[in-house]
This record gives sequence, structure tokens and C-alpha cells, in this order.
Amino acid sequence: MKAAPNLSPEWIFDVLPPSGARRGGDPSEHVFKHELDTFVREVVQNANDQRVGLPRVDFTARELVGDDLKHFLDALRFSSLRAHLDAVGETRTAKRLRERLQHLERSKRLRVLRVEDRETVGLTGDENTGDSHFRALCKDVLFSHKRTGNAGGSFGLGKSVLWTFSGLSTVVFNSIPRECPPGTKPPRLIGRAELPSHGVGETGFAGAGWFGLPTKNERGRRAESVWSLNAAQCARELGIERQQLDSGTSILILDFREPAADSETSPDGLHERIRAAAARWFWPAMCFEGRSLTVSTSGARVLPDTVPECAPFVACYAARRTTRTTLEEAGDVCARELEVELPAKADGSPATKGRVRLLVRLAASAKEPMVGHVAMFRGAGMVIRYQDRSALAAQHRPFHALLCCGEARDAGAATASDRLVEAFLRDAEPPGHDEWESTPALKEGWSRGYAKALEQLKARVTQALKELVAPEVTVGSRGPELLQKRFPFGARGTPGSAPTAFHFSELSARLSDRVWHFEGELSPARGRSAWSAEIRLRELGDSGAVLRELGVSRLTSGRADATIQVVDGVARVAVASGTDPLRFKGTSEVLSDQTDAGVLSLEVTGSRSV
Repeated sequence: MKAAPNLSPEWIFDVLPPSGARRGGDPSEHVFKHELDTFVREVVQNANDQRVGLPRVDFTARELVGDDLKHFLDALRFSSLRAHLDAVGETRTAKRLRERLQHLERSKRLRVLRVEDRETVGLTGDENTGDSHFRALCKDVLFSHKRTGNAGGSFGLGKSVLWTFSGLSTVVFNSIPRECPPGTKPPRLIGRAELPSHGVGETGFAGAGWFGLPTKNERGRRAESVWSLNAAQCARELGIERQQLDSGTSILILDFREPAADSETSPDGLHERIRAAAARWFWPAMCFEGRSLTVSTSGARVLPDTVPECAPFVACYAARRTTRTTLEEAGDVCARELEVELPAKADGSPATKGRVRLLVRLAASAKEPMVGHVAMFRGAGMVIRYQDRSALAAQHRPFHALLCCGEARDAGAATASDRLVEAFLRDAEPPGHDEWESTPALKEGWSRGYAKALEQLKARVTQALKELVAPEVTVGSRGPELLQKRFPFGARGTPGSAPTAFHFSELSARLSDRVWHFEGELSPARGRSAWSAEIRLRELGDSGAVLRELGVSRLTSGRADATIQVVDGVARVAVASGTDPLRFKGTSEVLSDQTDAGVLSLEVTGSRSV
């Protein structure tokens, strides 16, 4: 039955079912980490999944006080909602609700966060039946309705963060759907409160309540969406009106707060952190050609290449068409195509092979943000995770890497094989979409072998990284036996390994007053031409993994044709002729604590003139 026209919206809660079964809250909220990054990931990905053009998402936080707060609460019919908020029982959710209501009473202020997306589908669908964006977001629980094959989510759980991050468990939606049900005109407005089971007076309520126009049907009384001019007026009073007519949805989260945070930040501080989180997790989607995502806070656009921790990955992706085969200098990018062996599908489709693309960029320093991490993503454009391979970078050369999979392997030119890899990895994601691992979805949709396929992919990434970031030149023989644990000068050659590029001899070292004093001779393994090299010191743990860089303080030589400079803790040597060994002496920077000097290594990289 259609709602009667010109009625004011109100809060209507579902009564307890005949069984009298109660619930203490939404169980799906326990699936996700209660961190701002999680909120940003889920909200932005949901909008990106619903794109119909070049999607845009804007976050705006504001504090309501004084008359603005009073008018807002009146428009929301807060006194009616308050009766239900006050009636919750003794669950953990109930405790939080009481604390937030007390905070509202004391502070006389309310923080709201508005999330507005454009060039998206909006809340399409009928009020009562069928799978639709409206029902998936505003009505149903554990139902997902995703339009695209490379959608980020498939569990219907991500929307729970909206209510989890609302101190009052209340969210209001205002949408211009791309398509409207017959007899309706945009915008469409509805609110939802997600509370534990509770009782008001003699009536028991199941928990969830909706803010909309009151209607009756054969099941009883309920609230339905507000449409057209009525919705536009209500949205204006609540501060979520849409100034433009392009399709999309505005979401208003009441009493926005971070569940796990010790304190609240200012709206400006919140905007800054949202910008950083959006760049960190969605820079691929922002860089995709032809369908790039735009995220902003209070109108200020997020530019991921200006965020230090994201900039190296963005630069790496920009060089994805590289034809280089080796990494020589900082900023160089190499690409490797890695094979993925996909098992047969449960529907009878045969096992096949696909490919993913590994991009590796040589970093200038091991001190760069996120050095040694691999950003893993597929066609949805959200980084699934940053795999930490910093130990590998420390053992060899510092790098940043990307693993572009599925429809992101060659964005805009995906093959049938890429789409199959996309589907496989999508099924390999848990509800948090933060890993590729064995999941129930893989078990249901694929034959045995999916776990092996994932392990093989990880192993191939490791092998390719080792091949690409291993130093182009290697050090020569070890120092004296007494110094091997304190001052290792590189590994001995192994059968089948490439010949070493430099030879050491007459090595010695001693630790005095928290400074390493070292000396020896260095010469290229082959040739008489001019050569140059860089000498670095590193501290190693017992396992051999690099703990930190240790700068060279001074390096000298008696050779007239040798030029030596020490810049930022790296000794740079240039020799005009390779005939005689270079005799050198040097010292390290001062150790902060002499006990830190458990293991020290010397690394030499360089080249010869042709």
C-alpha cells in the first residue's frame, strides 16, 4: 500500500516476532576492526562498486550546536527516537548508547558526518520486493546486491560500519536513484536506527527502526521512503540536501565517532585522517584510466601522489608500461608477468592458467615510507593489503612493489583470463577484504587446489622480488674468521652463482667508543677500466635480517686517482683505473648504544666504465 501524501515522517520500530526472540545488537559489526581506515575502506568501496560514470565521494564532518542542533533534532523527530534509545537493556551496545546520550546532554553538541557519492546508482529498487540497492543498504541484513564483476564486496556486511561508527546507531539516507519505482520522483529519503531488542511501555521491539512515512499493510505498521518535494524539504532540514541532480546517495551518520579511539579529533583533524586513509587504500582506483575515482573531504580533493606513503606506489603504477628488465638506479621500475594456476570451477569449467603483473620500483633509501611493501589489488581498485616484505628489502635493495591482479593487471584491457583471476581472488577475500586466503566462497565455487594456487602465487612473487632487487653487483670474500660474526662482508659464492663483481682483502675492524673503525682493500673482479662504487654499513639481527642502516662517517684512501665523498651516510668512490686495489680506511657514525653493534655488514654496489 502506498503512503498517504503530505504526511510527516516519523520513527517506527518493528515489534518483537511471535517467538519473542531478542538480540543484543548487530552481530556483523564484530566482523570488522573498529578503525577509521576500515570505515573509509567500506564506505568508499561501496560507492565505487555502484559507479555509473566517474564516481565521486565527499566526506564532510560538522558540529551541530545551539539553534542548528535544536532544528536538526526537531526535524529528525528525535524525541520519538530518544524513547527507544533510552529503553535499551544491559548489552554492550546499550551501554555505549547511554554514554553517548549523556555526552549529548552534557556537551549540547552533536557531530555528524555526511558522506555523499555521485555518478553512482543510488538507492534504486522497490520498497517491498526483490534484490535492490535500497533493500540491501536500508532494509536487509546479510544480503549484497553488487552490479559489477569486480565489485569490492560480496557479503552484505560492510554497511554495518555505518551504524557501528554512529554513537547513536542511527543513519539517514537521501538519494537520487538512477531509476525510480513507478509513481515516484526523486529524491528518496529514509533513516534507520539499529538498536538491541527493547521495550517501550507495554510493547516489545525487535531492535531496528525506520524514519519515514507511516503506512500499513497486511503485516502491520511500518515506515516507508519519503519521496519528491517532501523528501527534499526533510533533507534540507537535516543538512543532507543534494545540490545537483546527478544520481547517487548522501549518508548522514549521527554522533560520528571512532569506537576504538581514546579521544575525538576536530572536524578538520578528521578530514585529514580520512584523506590519508582514502589515499592509502584507493590510490589505484584514483589512477585507473577511464574510470578513475575521486574522493574529497569538505570539497578538497584527495591527491594520492602528494601523500608521502602513497607517492612511491603511484609513481610505480605510472611506469607500468616499462620495458626495463633490470633495476639499476632509484626510481627505475621493472615489470614481471607471473603465472596463476586456477583450479577447475565447481560449475564444471576446467582448470586454467592466468597471469598477474608484478611491478617493482627501486627506492632511493631504506628510510622511505612503506619501503619493502607490496600493494596488492585487483579490478575494484582498493588495495587489499600492503604485504610487508621489508626483511627482503633489507637483505637486498630497498623497493616498493605492486601486484596488479585480475582486471587491474592491464586496466582497461582485461582479458577473459583476467576476469577469471578477478573472480577467483574476489572469492578468496574474507568479509574484511584484507587478504587473499582460503575461504568458504572458494570451497563452494572452486575445485580442490585453490589453496595451492594461492600459495604458489605468493611464492612466485617472492622469487621475482628476489631476482629483481638483489644487488646488481655482489661483495667478495669474507673477512677474517674472528670478524665473521661481528663484521660480515658478504656471502661466499655458491655453485652456479654469478661471479662476484668486487674483491676484498686484508680486512680488519674494531669497535671503539661506540664507533666502528674498519679498513681493507677493494678492487673490481674483472677489467682495467674506471669504476665507481657505493659503500654502505648495516646492522643485522641474529637471523641476518637488517635492523637498520648505519651511516658511514668517514672514508679515506691514499690513491691519487680516487675520489671519495660521503653523502647522507653513504661513501661514494670513483677510481680512474682498475689496475690496483683501492686501500681504504673508514669509520661509522656513532652508535646510540654499544650493545646495538651485535652484527655489522658492509655492502658494495657499483659499476665499471665500458
